[in-house]
Amino acid sequence: MSVLQLQGTKLEQKRMSKPLPLVRLFLASIGVFFIVATHYFQHNPGGSGLELSFNASAWIPFSFAIGCGLLEICRQKIWRYSRMTLILFGSCLLLSLPIFYPDTNGFAVSNRLLTLWAGFLFFVSLQQFVFTHNQRQRLLWFITIAVLIEAAFGWYQFLGLSTHNRFGYDVIANRPYGIFQQPNVMASFLATGLVIAAYLLARLSRYRGKWAWQHLIILAVPVMTIPLLVVLNSRTGWLGASIGSLLMLPYLFRFAARYQQRMWGLMLLLGMALAWQFSSTTNSSFSQDVRITLDSPREIHIPQAYEMFTTKPLTGYGYGKFEVAYITQTALWHQRDPSHQHAGIPSLDHPHNELLFWAVEGGIVPLLGLIIAALAVMTSIKKAPNGTQLALVGLFFPIVLHTQLEYPFYHSLAHWIIFIILIFWVDNLTAKYHRYQTQYILALKVSAITIPIMVTGFMVTTLYSGWLLTKFETTQPVDINYLVKVNNPWAWQDRFEWDLHLTQLQVGIATNKPQLVTDYIIWANQKAHTWPRPALYQNLILAYNNQHKTAQAAQVTAEAQQLFPGITLSRAATATASAAK
Repeated sequence: MSVLQLQGTKLEQKRMSKPLPLVRLFLASIGVFFIVATHYFQHNPGGSGLELSFNASAWIPFSFAIGCGLLEICRQKIWRYSRMTLILFGSCLLLSLPIFYPDTNGFAVSNRLLTLWAGFLFFVSLQQFVFTHNQRQRLLWFITIAVLIEAAFGWYQFLGLSTHNRFGYDVIANRPYGIFQQPNVMASFLATGLVIAAYLLARLSRYRGKWAWQHLIILAVPVMTIPLLVVLNSRTGWLGASIGSLLMLPYLFRFAARYQQRMWGLMLLLGMALAWQFSSTTNSSFSQDVRITLDSPREIHIPQAYEMFTTKPLTGYGYGKFEVAYITQTALWHQRDPSHQHAGIPSLDHPHNELLFWAVEGGIVPLLGLIIAALAVMTSIKKAPNGTQLALVGLFFPIVLHTQLEYPFYHSLAHWIIFIILIFWVDNLTAKYHRYQTQYILALKVSAITIPIMVTGFMVTTLYSGWLLTKFETTQPVDINYLVKVNNPWAWQDRFEWDLHLTQLQVGIATNKPQLVTDYIIWANQKAHTWPRPALYQNLILAYNNQHKTAQAAQVTAEAQQLFPGITLSRAATATASAAK
């Protein structure tokens, strides 16, 4: 080989060893997702999904990451996939199939299915890049840094905020929920960060015998998170962190250096000591009895949801119809046997168990999809090298446990993305990748460009519309101009309609305009079929009484008392915009 040929070969090897620009852009998108977008704060009345501002902002870098993966397929004209890809695709098909059943509310379930398929596209995007060891671990480092950011925010809420603060944080209850606005979601996020930090510590084996700056980040995690998990009073968080950490111990003992094990144990003890100190010296509206009791509404609605599934196991009650089916079915059961059948819980739009949620709405088909996906992941974990299987189970445990007790994927897009990254991590460790040559890439190119543009535009208008609705609900006197300026009512359908029609009712009563009250009655009667809430019935009774239609008011009162036994209904409207949560 000539000197020129040898130099050319070295230059080519050097070029190939450098990270490709799309890899950098892809990782940068994920970094922005975890380090910036997930922590975005904007005032809102609560709720789930896009009603929480940090979810809307996080969708923007998430869409760019998907776009990068699709562009990588176009660049190489090769689709990389594994057996897991095909299984997850089949599972997503099974989860989507009930949308074609006749008794389905397609609009109500559209966000859930779009997020499901976006997660699958993100998994496919992750598979398109041949990451180096450091690049692959960077995915877990982003999660760890995000956990530390949220932990720092949680400590600021717990110790640094006064009664009247800009975040609207309740310093009396003082449960530091971070950006998530729900303590159990914060707890499972912290617990996941704790087990990932232990996993990363063992993977720093190349630093055995010397100190590395990465140790500082990892060792800060237990000190920052364990005391917060205690003051959060979250049984979900306690169980997830405890069992996940125990599953991680064999991995640490086998792969971590001895001084790493000692430092980790020392930080765990320090975290527990701080937790004991704070739990014994700080005051909270949650008494010690609340901390130790196991009583929970889950004891009511989870068995009720299971009974609903066994009642209609084949087709379910229809996608997007859990709330109306639940409140109607439980009302019938309670009416037949009040002494043994508990009344339904009002405004329950999820049974706090992910398996039951899909099974109640879609029947056995989506349940099979979830089980197949879970078995595929467990099979991949079983193929992992000896000494690593328990650790891989431990990585999943806090989030999986939370999905069986609540609905974290609907409260936090970050939980969903972490879950997908962990599936990719296991698959990448154990799977054999296949290559499919493709020449028809025009549709992929168009999708790679349009998805980020469309998602960004939709999410920006979602944030703007949410800000306008919050201003409308909190400004006194009421300024209707805020409602007029809302430019994305689709993302806020229930809340926007509630604000609009409640204002219509109030103006109609105050100015003696019967037509406005009539319009509210028409809307409320239609809305009750898909969104049965006590406040909706309360105001419908008020509207009928205002028009002196006592017979209709009595009929609505009887229906409401049947659906919501124990709730007192009066002639006065006491509902507020928070009822739209």
